[in-house]
Amino acid sequence: MPERNCGLGMRKSHWSVMTEDGRGDQLTVIFDRAMVFLGRGEVVEQLVVLAAVLVVSRLVSRAFWWMIDCRRRRLDAAGRLVRRNGTGFVSRALDMIRAASAPTIGIVLATGVKRELEAAGRVTGLLEELIGIFVVLLAGEIVMTALTGGLDPDEGRRHRRRFFKPLIAIIVGLMVLNHLADLGRLAGATAFEAFGSPLSVGALFVATLGIWFWTDAINLMNTVVVDFVTKHTNFNDGSAEATLLLIRYALILMGITYGVGQLQLDASTVAAITGGLSVGIGFGMREVLGNFISGSFLLFERSLRPGDIVELEGQIGTVERLTVRSTTVRTIDNEEIVVPNQRFFTESFKTFTGTDEKVRFNVVVMANCENEVERVRAVLHEVAASHPEILDEPRPDTWVEDRFGNNAVSYRLNMWSSSPLAIPRLRSDVVRLVWIAFRDADIALVFPDMELHFNDSAGAHLPSASPSSVEEVMASLSPNVVGAKEKEMSS
Repeated sequence: MPERNCGLGMRKSHWSVMTEDGRGDQLTVIFDRAMVFLGRGEVVEQLVVLAAVLVVSRLVSRAFWWMIDCRRRRLDAAGRLVRRNGTGFVSRALDMIRAASAPTIGIVLATGVKRELEAAGRVTGLLEELIGIFVVLLAGEIVMTALTGGLDPDEGRRHRRRFFKPLIAIIVGLMVLNHLADLGRLAGATAFEAFGSPLSVGALFVATLGIWFWTDAINLMNTVVVDFVTKHTNFNDGSAEATLLLIRYALILMGITYGVGQLQLDASTVAAITGGLSVGIGFGMREVLGNFISGSFLLFERSLRPGDIVELEGQIGTVERLTVRSTTVRTIDNEEIVVPNQRFFTESFKTFTGTDEKVRFNVVVMANCENEVERVRAVLHEVAASHPEILDEPRPDTWVEDRFGNNAVSYRLNMWSSSPLAIPRLRSDVVRLVWIAFRDADIALVFPDMELHFNDSAGAHLPSASPSSVEEVMASLSPNVVGAKEKEMSS
């Protein structure tokens, strides 16, 4: 019985609603066939079994791994969990097994239920489709886990949410739709006409969802390749990301060009659209286009790359992302500053990692002029040499500045570091160490002195002895002050 194998039937009725030219209403075909399927008892029975298999496979997988995780936490809390070298590979393998467990359980359950229904003479066509869906899901989980296993967990979940889950939903939807209508005819059917050109359903699918999935796939591969290159090669992460960013833009542009080309617009339509876009870009998107060109030149010239440390608005930060429109800089206070690319291209900016990551910084110390100059310089050198994060080469040096004042001599201690972001902390460390070293070496620091001098006219108004009453104090003041005090007391 042929219908028993497919479980769907009604293949001939599908063509009965087609017109003579082969361009029938495909949406009506899909709706009619869906209604026919849902009205059959064997189809409803299979849908119930299908839903049960999906739920049970998910629950069994989660329960199994929940028990495993609880067991691991108890062993870890008791100090009995043995941690061996190479746990990265073991962890990656466990993640892959965890991801593949639910589809595998689903395949086993669906296969077992299918055999039982076949033995009872029931229809099993939808269960065969379910097994195929589980196989696709299993392959996708293995590939996705292999790609995102080395990424940050939040980054991996983001790619799963934006790319993997929608892609699986589209594949499953196409598999189901293939039994409701002929996909070839549906793709060639005209959805509507634009600018006098008919647009097919397949062309619209490629130009919308196809470009979206293409872009997300490129972003995923870019992240994976950058992570692999920075971990397993000697390439600088900023250089690798800058190079891959240009490749990503080129691939995205190729995908957009291909997707728009599938619309098969005629020459006059393309000329009209491009003419309108040129005017729109000239007036409304001028800044966006300028930022895109500026960002491309920055990457080609390698004057700014992701990972560079720059100073912006008096703050030191790291370039995290360089996109089409803007550059994101994260400061040491964990603040994100979004800067248009044109600003870096047309204005000067300070970078600490352009060609060399070593940067010099200094601390100014004021010591008493009675201290021996060379002794102070020696103590400052010892302080700089004692800090492990201050480079030995170039060597620290101390300059005696050409200014004196307030019984003080100004010393400038110059030091080098390979971590520009650590300079504020290093300055604090050096100041504390200098304070301790000067105290131990009996080197006097300078504290500003203040002296007050009173002339004879001011001294005449001051009482010569401690007043014994308020009246004597009032009598020692000038008449204007006394009148003001009496007015204030009366009010």
